[in-house]
Amino acid sequence: MALTVYAEGMGFFHKGSGGKGIAPGDVCLTPPPPPTGPVPVPYVNICQASDLAKGSSTVKIDGEPTALEDKSEISTSSGNEAATQGGNVVTHKTKGKAVFTMWSHTVKAEGKGVCRHGDPMGQNCATPPVGIIEPSALVRVAAAYGWDGGTPCKNRYKRPSEGKPNDKQRAKIAGKKCWKCKWRNATVPDHQPPLIVAWYLGGCNSITQFKAWAKSTGATSRGHCRPCSSKQGGTVSRRHGTARVLKFLAKIK
Repeated sequence: MALTVYAEGMGFFHKGSGGKGIAPGDVCLTPPPPPTGPVPVPYVNICQASDLAKGSSTVKIDGEPTALEDKSEISTSSGNEAATQGGNVVTHKTKGKAVFTMWSHTVKAEGKGVCRHGDPMGQNCATPPVGIIEPSALVRVAAAYGWDGGTPCKNRYKRPSEGKPNDKQRAKIAGKKCWKCKWRNATVPDHQPPLIVAWYLGGCNSITQFKAWAKSTGATSRGHCRPCSSKQGGTVSRRHGTARVLKFLAKIK
């Protein structure tokens, strides 16, 4: 079906729009041949508009229900079928649902902001969108520290002082380009995975080790430009305190 209706230049994500969400950071435990045990492998998780659930009921876009703020979801996803069932290292899900983490704040339907093509999503119940998490970073911390999300955290995340970029970390990225946009100069050392993700993966249970990792150059081997750094912070940081961010974080606990 054709997509003919737009909100602020971005097409409505309705059931017949043909839209897709693609997230390459879906790291799941995968059983290799015996005798070795499961290992973390990054998959490309895909969801499709045709699987839209809980869409608009009275407002139709191109004759189809459309995705709405804090209500709609994509009921299933694909791409990680080869992994162990429930093997995602953060969410413990496979073929999990997807939800939007951003929408229009000016265009509404049924009293809620409309979700559009290009708005970020959390997939497989939380897999972050492109540009927020470097997939290989999840594999590295799981291999180096055993942080695979298998043990629940007893305490909520609070940014440690060691998480503030230091001179050694700034020197490490000097002269490099932003790893996300690849054309602006990198000015902000970027923790990969982000501090809060590393915490809930298992750093919360090894606090001394977590703090040592946070201030190491290995944790910030690449950097962001200021705009890309701000975009990441708006999606995975608790400091903003918005319902959208807290809802997103609830999915990775």
